[in-house]
Amino acid sequence: MKSVALPLPLTWIQPFDFQHKLGICERIFGKTISSYGVCWVNTGAGITWKLDLTNPTHRWIVYGKYEGESFINWATKFLPKDGIIVDSGANIGQMLMYLSQWIPNGKVLAFEPGNEAANWLAECLAAHKNLPVELLRYGLGAYPAKLRLQNIGDHLGHGAWNQISETEGEEIEIVRLADELAARNIPNVHLWKLDVEGYEIPALQGAETLLHQQRIKAIYAELAGDNGQRVRDYLANFGYYCYFLNQQGKPYLAKQLPEHTNGLFLPTQKFSENHLESL
Repeated sequence: MKSVALPLPLTWIQPFDFQHKLGICERIFGKTISSYGVCWVNTGAGITWKLDLTNPTHRWIVYGKYEGESFINWATKFLPKDGIIVDSGANIGQMLMYLSQWIPNGKVLAFEPGNEAANWLAECLAAHKNLPVELLRYGLGAYPAKLRLQNIGDHLGHGAWNQISETEGEEIEIVRLADELAARNIPNVHLWKLDVEGYEIPALQGAETLLHQQRIKAIYAELAGDNGQRVRDYLANFGYYCYFLNQQGKPYLAKQLPEHTNGLFLPTQKFSENHLESL
């Protein structure tokens, strides 16, 4: 596995965070590195990964912290070394390449039902056997089922915009999170990264026992459009409050839900305001 040589100025700034970094790097380096195409490259996570640099979202992985630094900064402080992480909608590993490095004594359960993305992720994990990741080629839902995965993005998406469907797309298997954890004798989850393109509620329903007992310590979920409010309302029934993260990774409450964002859900019985301020 040989990685391509990035422009020196890019390698110098990869470790540093600054405002609008992804956009600035794209303007300066995007055209140059897009010519590399599919290759192994040193990422902003500090490890090499197979990426398609004609894809702008893959280039973000090179520039620095994927989707910005807020969540990554929070997770580095929150996760214990023996943490258990559920990454549903793992795709090609955009997030787990960071998270898995911080839990050397723990495990990431990476759920990715799409063949293209799962095969891509499997190839990357084979090159990093030290990462504590188990790839599970399933989608998460309210009950076991055979459904389909429909590509709703363009050809550069590499599985990034797939939606679960009953009628169109490749056939996939749906499992319940509670069942998968029980099969592995995992009683608690430190972090659930939930990004399943509108199928969040069924995925959560498959973990209701865990939610009732607040055995999931944090949920980081996509909150796009009307579905975002449904996710907030659903998790409120189990005592999970929705927080957002500032640039430094500190959670804060917001009365109004932004149009498109991710929310950090914390169980109120276990996270006091004092604890939040200390993160």
